[in-house]
Amino acid sequence: MTSTGTRTDTSIGRGMHLVGMVNPPTSQYSENWRNPLGRTDWLSGAFYADLGRTLERGCFDMIFFADALAVPEDGAGEFATTLRTAGKGAIYLDPITKVSLVAGATSRIGLGATVSTSFIPPYTVARQLLSVDHLSGGRAAWNIVTSTTDAEARNHGHDGIAPPADRYDRADAVVDTVVELWRSWAPEALVHDQATGEFADATRVHRVAGSLSRGPLTLPQSPQGFPVLMQAGSSPRGRAFAARWAEVVFAIGDSPEAMRELRTEIRDRARLDHGRDPDAIRVLQGVQPVVGWTDAEAQAKLAALVAQIDLPGALEKLGRLLHAESLDPAARATEVLAAHRGATGSVGFEDMLAAVSERRGFTVADLAIEQALNQLHPQLVGSPATIADELQYLFESDAADGFIIMPALYHSSFEDFVNGVVPELQRRGIFRTDYSGVTLRDHLGG
Repeated sequence: MTSTGTRTDTSIGRGMHLVGMVNPPTSQYSENWRNPLGRTDWLSGAFYADLGRTLERGCFDMIFFADALAVPEDGAGEFATTLRTAGKGAIYLDPITKVSLVAGATSRIGLGATVSTSFIPPYTVARQLLSVDHLSGGRAAWNIVTSTTDAEARNHGHDGIAPPADRYDRADAVVDTVVELWRSWAPEALVHDQATGEFADATRVHRVAGSLSRGPLTLPQSPQGFPVLMQAGSSPRGRAFAARWAEVVFAIGDSPEAMRELRTEIRDRARLDHGRDPDAIRVLQGVQPVVGWTDAEAQAKLAALVAQIDLPGALEKLGRLLHAESLDPAARATEVLAAHRGATGSVGFEDMLAAVSERRGFTVADLAIEQALNQLHPQLVGSPATIADELQYLFESDAADGFIIMPALYHSSFEDFVNGVVPELQRRGIFRTDYSGVTLRDHLGG
């Protein structure tokens, strides 16, 4: 790709936005935990503190932590395959705990925690996240998910997961309640006047409407008001939810055209359906960079990553994901995906797998290897200048407001990006050279 487009939404004057996604032990590359260049101390605080400092050195807007509330199961309801193969979701520390730790190790970078709307009471969500926002000086974000699996539901005392439409209806109600709780204290409500003895102006604190909580919250508004709202749903219902609520959208497109179409749709929906300013929404595309000193070195790195993937193991992991007991590696991937429709619990994710498989003519073996390598996210391979070219083209052609950087290896992939690609973007004048504000909304230009 080459940089040929120009941006039309001039409000994003401070340039490209970058967010680091963290979900060890595998990341998007299934063999991360086995690679000698990957750190394996992901059960220690030092792992996350070091990573937060690395991304802050690179002036990233935010680090955010993925989460799930159960070890993923196969079609028989067993978790053995996930644990034996270190499948995605084998290990998840609590994200609120992780962002709190990183908050103490950093001073500027935003802190995103994934919290489900399906099982946790809105009052708890509101208080936990606003507590992080206060203690970090206004750097918190809520990555809103609905959860997708029966295993997660059963861990919380339910018979099974609700249908997608019901989950999103619940999410609308929960987010509405959480935001109202965050606003239950007016900005001037905390008086703290030692001379008069008035601590808070009770007339500026109110209860909230609805049946999920009555409030008020036990906290006033934070330095940025309240945490930034982030969301990653890609189904039609997920896009409608993003258009209503999200300030940051985590998007996945398998081509510049698909990226641009999604960004345009969400911005249009936000404006037409909810009266929102579309320039207040940051649509960030997920990418996996493989950075080398030269293009040839980067290609060699990619070849080494692919070589480490064992096809039988990759097929086993794909079978667990699709709830299939066995898979024919020579079968057409689109046919197998259609036969196991609904197995993952995420319609948007399955649509993405099918679209990429169709466009690239994947067999099941191809799909298994690609899923193990990058989970079918766009992969940028090359020198810092080559990868910067790709990112600049997508940014300037309105395909993205920035990018969710997903590493192949912890921490080396992030370090390569921060040491190589970030300075190249800064030289081109499309990414900040320092933080100009204190809060996450400052970084996002909100």
